[in-house]
Amino acid sequence: MDGRVIMAQASLAEITATAAAAKEPGFTPASVLKLGGVDPLGLRQINFDLMDQVFPGLNNVARHIRPFVVVAWAWRRANQLAQSHGARTIPVERLRDFVDRIEVIYVWSQFLTNPAADLPGRQVLANLVQAKDWTFGGAQWRQRRTIRRYSTALTAPINYGPALKMLGWVQSHPEHSEILIPTVAATPALDAIEARIGDRLSHPAFSKFGSVTVTAAEARRWSSAWTLDRVTKAEAEIMNQMLFGAVAPVCRQLGGELMLAVAKHASTTEVDVLRGEMAGPPSRFKPAAPLLNIREAWRTVQVRQLFRLSLEALFYWILKDLEGGPKSTDGLVDSFLKQLLSAKTYSSARKWLDAALPPGTGPTELMTEISEALVGGPSLHVAQPIIRGIAFCLAEAPSQDNQFERPDRLPLSRARKEAQAREKGSTRDFVRHVFESWVLAQHVYWSVGRGLADARARGKTLLRLKVVLDEGGWALAPGVSRGSPPLPTPDRLETIVSLAGECGLLRGI
Repeated sequence: MDGRVIMAQASLAEITATAAAAKEPGFTPASVLKLGGVDPLGLRQINFDLMDQVFPGLNNVARHIRPFVVVAWAWRRANQLAQSHGARTIPVERLRDFVDRIEVIYVWSQFLTNPAADLPGRQVLANLVQAKDWTFGGAQWRQRRTIRRYSTALTAPINYGPALKMLGWVQSHPEHSEILIPTVAATPALDAIEARIGDRLSHPAFSKFGSVTVTAAEARRWSSAWTLDRVTKAEAEIMNQMLFGAVAPVCRQLGGELMLAVAKHASTTEVDVLRGEMAGPPSRFKPAAPLLNIREAWRTVQVRQLFRLSLEALFYWILKDLEGGPKSTDGLVDSFLKQLLSAKTYSSARKWLDAALPPGTGPTELMTEISEALVGGPSLHVAQPIIRGIAFCLAEAPSQDNQFERPDRLPLSRARKEAQAREKGSTRDFVRHVFESWVLAQHVYWSVGRGLADARARGKTLLRLKVVLDEGGWALAPGVSRGSPPLPTPDRLETIVSLAGECGLLRGI
């Protein structure tokens, strides 16, 4: 019922033929369950949409300048080689093969000299790092390309791929969308890197299409010229313009300005410190008037992060409580309230929530409080931080929906209205609503919906549904454990700090 029983993708005609040929009843093969699902309540997309109001065009992986330059240069080199062949057309796959080769050689060379280099693909390329040479051609190379394309390749959607276009390093060919063309703005940076690696351009790996072999000794020798952590002045200047210059989205310009002002005020580039200082009270940092709106946008990101973490922490607590056997919703609520002895002393949910509001604390501090309470697994110490987080978020919730907040993703404005409708009722009734609607129903709705969507698209076959209703109440789904505790979703701040540092904007701080 959660969309997980989608086996080897047989067509309807194949199923019909198999049934027609059967001479007696039989059993279908046992389902092989794959446990998964990193967004158990369906709340995280709003986080990402809110991040786009401060730091659009970025993600939490693409935090170094050099990979942008290497990929853009590889496409320029591929296009130049294609033009030098003189043919009117050249297969797109040949160009992509060349770019993939340059990517792998670059990452390979960096791992050879620094196994801890901050680049994707360490595990996928592990055997390559141990090899004496590698041939970029044939079946093994095609397999490696396929494995990397949507996962560990620099150009993968989860890595540097989207930001390459959104920051302005490359653009799609007007007639062939799979071909990328470096922008004019990127030219000085590409010229600078080409000057650094000019000694290898005559090697077949950099000068021809098709199968070539590169030795580990060669890759190691090439590593220092395009090392990850030493960019040229031209690369830094171009990235600075793309990140914060006149062509950058205004919100990212202001977000960067806020981050730099806070770093100077706090005399630190420590990301956790900057995150809290940028989010307003209880921080004593007073931004200039033009930065007030972007600070509020950043605070909204952090409040939403806290709300998601609070509810996911409560779901994690529920999974722990169900390890002892099924329980009704009322049974779960009773167990939770036993860990909040003060809840019985308040005559209404409103008075209880008001009392739970933490004085002198901001959203980032409360996220830290919840995360630390979860370190040893759900315990008596996590219930109070969860309620403090929920109370804080309801107090800061907007009265109106944001245009991109779908109602079924539980926007804070909806949560606030539902809380207000129950504020004169008992604490127990309010907590029961949180359990029933904001956590359990939200989880079932998104797990089933995502599973059905995957089934219709013949996509992933993951068991996302972690709790089910049986005769005794809520129970863990077969094979499910509570797994790892939830964490705050990375908010791109580490990326912006890293890139700004490589641009030279944080010197002296």
